[in-house]
This record gives sequence, C-alpha cells and structure tokens, in this order.
Amino acid sequence: MALYNQWLRHKEQISLPTVESSGTDIYYEVNGEGPAILFAHGAGGNAAIWFQQVAHFNERFTCIAFDHRCFARTHADPSSISVPQFRDDALAILDALNIEQAHLVGQSMGGFTCLRLALDYPDRVASLTMSCTPGGLPNPNPSSALRRLVASTGRGTDGVRATMAKATFENKALLQLYLSIAAFNTEFAWEYLASLGVTEDQVSLEQVKGIKCPVMFVSGAEDPLFPPELLASYVPHFANAKIETVQDAGHSPYFEQPDVFNALLEGFIRQADEGNRGVASFGRAAAPTQNLSLRSTLR
Repeated sequence: MALYNQWLRHKEQISLPTVESSGTDIYYEVNGEGPAILFAHGAGGNAAIWFQQVAHFNERFTCIAFDHRCFARTHADPSSISVPQFRDDALAILDALNIEQAHLVGQSMGGFTCLRLALDYPDRVASLTMSCTPGGLPNPNPSSALRRLVASTGRGTDGVRATMAKATFENKALLQLYLSIAAFNTEFAWEYLASLGVTEDQVSLEQVKGIKCPVMFVSGAEDPLFPPELLASYVPHFANAKIETVQDAGHSPYFEQPDVFNALLEGFIRQADEGNRGVASFGRAAAPTQNLSLRSTLR
C-alpha cells in the first residue's frame, strides 16, 4: 500500500507538455535539435504514430508531434473541432516553442491542418508535405471507401483496417501496432470529422496558387480513400509542387513503408531548404512525378 501511495503522489506530479489554445491544452512532444518538422497525424493516429519518423529525423531536426484536439492526450469538446481551430492549435505549439518556421507534414486529416496553416501563415512554413490527403481541396467524386469511412460512427477500426495495403494487412504485428496506437484515442468518434467538411473551410484550387513554399504530395499506390490520380490532379495548381507514389502502401505510407517515406521526406526537405536559399526549386506548376520503384532500391 505504501508503494501504491508513493506511485499516486508521483502520478499527480507528472506534467504532460501542453500548450493552451482556445481553452484547450494541446499535447505535444519535442525530440531532437535542428530545423523544425511539425508532424500532424490523421484520424487513425496521434502523436505516437510518428515514432518511425521521429527516430529517423531527430538527430538532425527538431521533431514536433502533437495530439489533435479530441485525440489521445488532448481532451476537448468535440464541438470545438474545425479546420481553423486545428490550424490555431498547431500555430500555438510553434509559438510556444519560439519556432519561426517549420517544415509541415500532414497525414490525411492532418493535411487539413497543415494546408490551412500554409495558406494563412505562409511565413511560418518552410515546406509542406501532404501525405494521402486533399487537405480540403475539391474531391468531386469521392471513392466508395471514403464514403463508407465518413459514414462511420463511434470508434470502430474496421474502416481503418480497410485502408491498408495488401502487404500491410498480411503483416499482423504491424497492423496490430497501428490499431493499438489508434486505441489511445478514447474520446474520438468518426462522426466528429463531419465538421472538417463545412463549406466555408474548404480550399479552392485558385487559393493554393498563392502558396509559394515547396509542396510534396505523397500517395500510397493502394490508397482506397484518396488515390494517386486524385492527388496528382492538384499538383499543377500549386506554384512549386510534385507528387511521389509509394508502392505496397495504402492510406498510411509513413507507417506502412517508413524507409521509403523517410527517404522521400528527407530529400524533399533538403531540396526545399536549398530552394529557400535560392539554389533550387521544382519549378512553377511542375508536372507530377511518380516514384514507383524507390521501395526496391532502398531494401
């Protein structure tokens, strides 16, 4: 009993790193030193889902991962979920850490956060990586898989399982790890995401023409939610963008094929930094590029 009481006192003293944003304490983690990378997770994840990226980048970069409101350790009223609020939450973290500019990496839902931040606060964004996400851009013909997922209620994981590539689905340990991390989201329900689709928060193709930072879309070749051809259609509307497609990956290439994803991201950030110094860029409205064989070369 004495040991248990000692543990309770220790538990009360634990202070999770949070920043206040519109009355909500947003949980975040910081690892490493160097130029900042802000990772914004999707609806199936939370800050923990980026462990393969944090381990890869934290020797050369300051890696910041956070829990969106209503996910894992960020407790919030579901009615507070909106794209502008997600943007403000991310910005509050950068402000609290005195980070003037960061490379943004948004996965699925997190892409809505990052694209809105890049649109509204362009000086804070060194580059923008949009992983398997339209980020609020037009999607006139949503896939049947996306319609089913959007119609989901509660916290069921069947919809998430269906977004994985065949190779991932056959790796039972990897799939279970993803589901276990998603289980931390005890306050999340799929119907909360409806608020991200309100008309006033959508992004037009005309708007993104004003984004000057380098942009990279990353697509999973087997993504049933936002297939490669949809993401490729956005590329010509940006001033400086490209697309990369990862084989043997579904909706979560950062998790399913982390070595490929990390190599793509590191090369992109390096090129973006050179471009920001006036050394290189992708060129205006560059034609989409597809990386279809990188996985085999990195094995």
